[in-house]
Amino acid sequence: MSNKYTLAAVAFLAGAGAAQAQQACTVYTVQSGDSLSGIAREAYGSISYQSVWDANRSVIGGNPNAISVGMELKLPCADGALPGSGTVQASVVAPVPEVSSDGPVTIRLVTGTGYPPYTDEDMEGGGIYTQLVRAAMDTMEPQYETQIVFVNDWGSHLEVLLPARAFDGAFPWLRPNCEEPETLTENSKFRCDGFLHSDPFYEIITGVVTRRDDPLGATDNAADFTGKTMCLPADYSDVGATSVGLGRDVMEYVQPVSPDDCFTALIAGEVDGVSLVTSQAEDIAQRMGVADQVTINPNLTTANVLAVFVDKNNPDAPEVIEALNAGLKNIRDSGEWFQTVRSGFTAYYAN
Repeated sequence: MSNKYTLAAVAFLAGAGAAQAQQACTVYTVQSGDSLSGIAREAYGSISYQSVWDANRSVIGGNPNAISVGMELKLPCADGALPGSGTVQASVVAPVPEVSSDGPVTIRLVTGTGYPPYTDEDMEGGGIYTQLVRAAMDTMEPQYETQIVFVNDWGSHLEVLLPARAFDGAFPWLRPNCEEPETLTENSKFRCDGFLHSDPFYEIITGVVTRRDDPLGATDNAADFTGKTMCLPADYSDVGATSVGLGRDVMEYVQPVSPDDCFTALIAGEVDGVSLVTSQAEDIAQRMGVADQVTINPNLTTANVLAVFVDKNNPDAPEVIEALNAGLKNIRDSGEWFQTVRSGFTAYYAN
């Protein structure tokens, strides 16, 4: 396959000729032995199944590995539309909440730039995740008024700004599997113990990038990474790598400031892997001109929840979470959620 596009971009932009049994712009019925990555490979020439998952969240749910025989999946067309409709379901007007006598409640949220396509000041609407949060909270007006501010010191969001009540919530942060405390690292325990988490506004695939000529790029055994070196950018979560058995007890971790630095170190042979969201990894590899030198191990990927975090000590925390979750439900029910994701990715890859 040509390196002209990133793997994630192909899911939206590939032509119909790339498919066999599973074709873009059709409805496909899941067969025995199918996986989302296999369906995406047949339909789009790529194992990046994010767009197929996005288009079928109401059918698949939050776990992309939980598909079953007989499920009918809509495979997005080249322009991002869904088969048979041309557009997503039209948005509906959410019920207007009552306004208290004291006026609307202001909810202040903080995010940061440099995490395209999800949050970035240079992107339309501040990125796809920012647009989702804003769209959700727009449905909660006039009871709630929402302010979103970019503060580009990511490390300050959870450790300083939320505890100080400078903001009511921060996004987008990876939510650990708090239901299994025995599996949590210190970083993950901090995220579980100190914060309430909204329902997932978006779920992403985290993977391990290796050099293309390294056998680690195809292994399905995490033990093969024992004693190797993993690059994880500073302030990024280790949830993805840890969940597939690549924690700090297995590998040495180095944490430069920029994810670009991780790719530079990988190409130079200074590290053996880079832990990143797969769509971000594909984007960086393309931008740096090293897409033909790296690969994402398809056997060591995991789905992770991106949520809005609210400090547990904030007395308004339950109300903030309730408002966020209600707004999210509104845009999922109306179809605005997928419409926002689709148009955001289409614009991102067009640029």
